[in-house]
Amino acid sequence: MPTLDELAKAPTNLKDWFTSLGEHVAESRRVIEELSKDDPPTEPFRSRYAGRNMLKSALERAQTFNPSTDQETSRVRLAQATIYYYLGQVSSEVEEPQEASKSFTSCLEVLGLEPVLKYNISLRLQVHNLLATVWSGRGEHKKAFELLEKAKELHAGYVHSKEPPPHAIDEVFMDEEFSSEERNVMFEKLYTNTLFYLAQVYGVNGDNKQAAAHCHITLQRQLESDDFDPLDWSLNCATLSQYYLTLGNYRSARHTLSSASSVISTVEEAGSDGEEEGEGEGESKKEKIKKTRADIERCWVKYCVNLMKESVTNKEESDVSDKVNPITEVKNTFDEEEKEAAEKTEEEAKPDLEQGNPPEKDDGQEEKQESDDEEKKKKKVPTATLR
Repeated sequence: MPTLDELAKAPTNLKDWFTSLGEHVAESRRVIEELSKDDPPTEPFRSRYAGRNMLKSALERAQTFNPSTDQETSRVRLAQATIYYYLGQVSSEVEEPQEASKSFTSCLEVLGLEPVLKYNISLRLQVHNLLATVWSGRGEHKKAFELLEKAKELHAGYVHSKEPPPHAIDEVFMDEEFSSEERNVMFEKLYTNTLFYLAQVYGVNGDNKQAAAHCHITLQRQLESDDFDPLDWSLNCATLSQYYLTLGNYRSARHTLSSASSVISTVEEAGSDGEEEGEGEGESKKEKIKKTRADIERCWVKYCVNLMKESVTNKEESDVSDKVNPITEVKNTFDEEEKEAAEKTEEEAKPDLEQGNPPEKDDGQEEKQESDDEEKKKKKVPTATLR
């Protein structure tokens, strides 16, 4: 299967046609991304609608071209799939999820005619992500989950193939190319989005453990790539700490809160930069910083309260284990006293054999004994001595 470099050597007629198509697509995107900023509040999507119509016209041109070689076929299919992707994007922006779903699905169908290669893997990954968000927004979380799992498989398969960083999506209609490092950064960012969307789907499905794990990985990857909104990142990090509190995992909770505080502090230190912006924008940013800081501090308060409750509970359990049951203690004391009294009585009743003295008798017993002896003497009969 030809690569983009090989496709660049295609016949002149295809190159000219592709250049013209690329200009058409570029102009439609300029209308969508630039002119839409000036759309009036009464018509917020006016420029986006116009740009979408231009993209539809570009798609018709791409579908009417009749390629004569495999190289031409591959390049035309990639162009068609990319335009479908742009159409799906703008449909999502104008809040038409059904139209967005159709465009993204058509994009995957066209890509399905080609093998997974470095010039289409990024587009495949991104469309799986965006189509998943569309389905999730419509309550179809199972379909969203399947699409995101497929995106994970695509990423893992390409990484394990040891191929060079794949082409960026926008390179299809660009004359210049990105460097390998830039391509890799963009590709990994798409995968970070996959993990973020998976965290949300897991959360909706009630799998808090997986949701927290994917959220943690997402925050870590964003921090490592230095590609994130610091206010959103710090707030998400602080929010994650609340999940760790429910598990009693105070170490992870403290770690995420400390990270959130550290990032928001850097924003506060650079807060004076907002003065260089428009006055309204600067004030809005300052208010958002204050609100984010307040939310993080509330999370710290919850952390401290839970930690103190845990400490009190542990101390009470420790105190109870060290104490003896009062009823058991009284019973043991009573048994010991009764045993001592019984032993004392038994000792007093025994003759003092060690001293060799017979047990003492009282006066009544002595008189009775003498009377008995006298009676025996009177009744005694002398006996003969046998010789």
